[in-house]
Amino acid sequence: MMYGMMYGLYTAAGLLAALCAYWLLRRRPHALFVLAYEKAGIPPHGSRLKKEWFSAPQFEQTLIWLRTHGFTPVSLEKLASGTKLPQKPVLLAFLGGYQSFVSLVFPILKKHKTPAAVFLPPALVNTYNAWQDPRREPWQNLLTEKELKEMQKSGLIDWGALCERGEDTTLFPQQQAAGLVRESLFRLKTQLKLKPAGFAFWPADNFDIKKAARLIPDGFRGPVLTPLAGPNKPTGKKLFLKVLFPARRPFAVRWALWKRR
Repeated sequence: MMYGMMYGLYTAAGLLAALCAYWLLRRRPHALFVLAYEKAGIPPHGSRLKKEWFSAPQFEQTLIWLRTHGFTPVSLEKLASGTKLPQKPVLLAFLGGYQSFVSLVFPILKKHKTPAAVFLPPALVNTYNAWQDPRREPWQNLLTEKELKEMQKSGLIDWGALCERGEDTTLFPQQQAAGLVRESLFRLKTQLKLKPAGFAFWPADNFDIKKAARLIPDGFRGPVLTPLAGPNKPTGKKLFLKVLFPARRPFAVRWALWKRR
């Protein structure tokens, strides 16, 4: 009887181990990945936000790795169109609209002829990231209107909106938050003359996808980035997209991409 019990325990343990191995190694044959980046360059001395920073050389290495392993960077417009995507699509998203993007990242994108999306707070163009607490890190300059126009000419960059001043929409009542989202998209289009191809809830410490869905204006069909982490299932068919932050969790992101092999 003891032998039977031990056999049963070993069998259960083996099945559990097999299940864990399957979960860890399972492929995601239809996954769309959104790789989200924030600040390019070297963090200031004493920064408490070092995980928001990434180096341009590391980004270029990632770009080469993606191409080598069959991934195809796609644009926001491509996602919004609903047309068939390449076999292994990936969206490169840059959140914040930092000026370091144009000096450090944009030349790499041009060199490799790679599309990307920049999500920026329309009311803070030409200024700095006023939403950030300067006690955690010195403020960083944001893109200027002149720089936006220059990048627009390349045809490589699609534009998305953050909340107009980088506010966290989860801190506002629903009606006020919805107004901020509408105003952000409106300003991007009318003030900056850029087509709003997407929106990003960032930052969003207490994000709820059901509440967020009520904030998006009727008729807006662009992809919406969320702070939820992970790959996205059926490509090109989902309005709300999960994201991965290579700078914050490099090994976890590389592992997730490897499983898409």
